[in-house]
Amino acid sequence: MKSSVAPGIKLLTSFSRDSWYRSFILFLTFIFYTAYHLSRKPISIVKSELHRNCSTLVRPSDLNTSNNDTWCDWAPFDQQNYETLFGVLDNCFLVAYAIGMFFSGIFGERLPLRYYLSVGMLLSGLFTVLFGLGFYWNIHSLWYYACIQVMNGLMQTTGWPSVVTCVGNWFGKGK
Repeated sequence: MKSSVAPGIKLLTSFSRDSWYRSFILFLTFIFYTAYHLSRKPISIVKSELHRNCSTLVRPSDLNTSNNDTWCDWAPFDQQNYETLFGVLDNCFLVAYAIGMFFSGIFGERLPLRYYLSVGMLLSGLFTVLFGLGFYWNIHSLWYYACIQVMNGLMQTTGWPSVVTCVGNWFGKGK
């Protein structure tokens, strides 16, 4: 009596090597673009820490803050125009992203794709980390945060054209 192969094994062996590679590349590009997208989110999370509601916090006894409602906020976001400053950061990112998208597709088609995608991901991660390190390095300059956002916006533009080109190359232009 001959034993039959399990249905799961039959399914796995029914795919060709090329199909496995294509599936793997599709999975990797999905993960890469997810990582790009996730690195856009820290600024929206950090905003609530840069300008907090100080009335709900306990004031340290050694802190001399007479009539200061923003004692727990991070300068320069401790001013009354903090919403405008957050808008400046958002606009720095979005304008750089919009302008960079015009050029990123051109570069993505002419440069080696794996290097372009890898360098773009690494630099995008670096600028996201640099934004967070501003707290630990005690940086209170709006220019620092704005420049980091501009550079992060430019690096973010390497994601979509690279991922689309990668999937297009692996699956063919007509599929």
